Amino acid sequence: MTLQLPNILRALALLTPLVLLSCGAPIAPQNQTARPPLSSPSAPRVYVEPMTIDFSQFPDPPARPLGAVAISLLLPMSDSRENIRVLAMDLFNAAQLAVFDAGQSKIVLRLHDTQGTPEGAAYAAKAAIAAQADILIGPLFSSSAEAVAPVLAGRNVPALAFSNDRSVRADNIWLLGFMPEQNIDRVVVETISQGLVRFGVLVPEGAYGDLLLQQVSQRIERFGGELVQAETYPEDAKGMFDPVRRLAQFDRRKQAHSDELARLTAAARRLAPADTPDDKLFSALRTIAPELVSAYEGLKRSETLGEIPYDVVFVPEGGLALRKLAPLLPYFDIDPKLVKFIGTGLWDDPSLSQEPPLHGGWYAAPDRKLWDGYQKRYEQLFARPAPRLTSIAYDSVSLAIRLATINLQQPFTYDLLTDPNGFAGLDGILRLTADGLNDRGLAVQEITANAPRIVSPAPRSFVEHDRRMRAALALAESLQGNAAAPLANLGRQ
Repeated sequence: MTLQLPNILRALALLTPLVLLSCGAPIAPQNQTARPPLSSPSAPRVYVEPMTIDFSQFPDPPARPLGAVAISLLLPMSDSRENIRVLAMDLFNAAQLAVFDAGQSKIVLRLHDTQGTPEGAAYAAKAAIAAQADILIGPLFSSSAEAVAPVLAGRNVPALAFSNDRSVRADNIWLLGFMPEQNIDRVVVETISQGLVRFGVLVPEGAYGDLLLQQVSQRIERFGGELVQAETYPEDAKGMFDPVRRLAQFDRRKQAHSDELARLTAAARRLAPADTPDDKLFSALRTIAPELVSAYEGLKRSETLGEIPYDVVFVPEGGLALRKLAPLLPYFDIDPKLVKFIGTGLWDDPSLSQEPPLHGGWYAAPDRKLWDGYQKRYEQLFARPAPRLTSIAYDSVSLAIRLATINLQQPFTYDLLTDPNGFAGLDGILRLTADGLNDRGLAVQEITANAPRIVSPAPRSFVEHDRRMRAALALAESLQGNAAAPLANLGRQ
């Protein structure tokens, strides 16, 4: 099977002649989940026995220059879904661009089609090994990464997968997707550092929401905050009203407002002449009871009375669901001027500038400076915008090339891959960890009516990253100690 390349890719192929293509046999596709996965912490899966591969079913490895390093891409080029096929081509474009930008002549980039299925991914991984790949970039889906794991077991061929589903971690596979926990940690730490320590949380109903709430709760507690209230919501817009109403404690505050309004009216009635009409009651008292009138007029400008018991509302949601939820927060009198709204990297969406309730909201995501420059260049070359995920493909290939320049003989050893100093890419600093995951340096950004505003810049190195984390944990220890002190004093009384 031959993949047809658009003109710009042909041009790049002339500039980087070591780009080779190979594809697996067609496999029926399967459905993939849309939500970013969350999984309970677990150790990477280790396979004891290496898988036997029948190399006779694959062609002989293609020739490559002496000392060249072979990078194999595992992408769903012939997935049954058009949007996935388009994304796969964009990822391939980004990978080629990374090779071109590196300017290294001894890099062989090969493409193996996973068909978008676990079976196809396993076949593609075997084909890559048969072609003597030094490292695999991909696959795209978590189910495909799980299928590739036993193929790589016992071999000196690592894979940098695009997934962020920690449940598919395995020996020889690192996940390069943005881990949801990193987004949560970064924005929670920044929020608590500003003295906002009491949290309300909105999560979706179901198993995903339950696990998400568990992780959010653990991280709020870890960094010295307090989860005061949590509510779950269904997918439909009408069903979201009641959970937000409960989070806002709207009925209690509405009743308190009515009670106070009645009290002020009764006080005014006692002071005013008996024949004063109701609609003139407070006007008649403006001179003799200005404080009473002022209190009444202030109350009339709101619907509720009484403080909300939290400083922050955390909504780890994005897309249409976030657009349904956002207007309900001020509708039920959760004032964004008094309560900070925060989210995750799902809020890294330029269209949210058109959502006034979210203006001033914070989220954690990579600094867009390098991405913006890359996106402009990508669009000039390929005549289409770069999907956000392509930065991971670009950085993965760039990382592989960088390691190859350090040690051509053994570029992808465990020690080199997990260098504690990490790597700097389009999305900022990146470090592969011993547990098969990754660390990233994220910026905290604020949604505005225009471009996002940087609230706290991304760390420039992992020395800075680790120092910030130590400071956050020290602050947490102090906050937890302060919270425990009154209880200890009470016990001594």
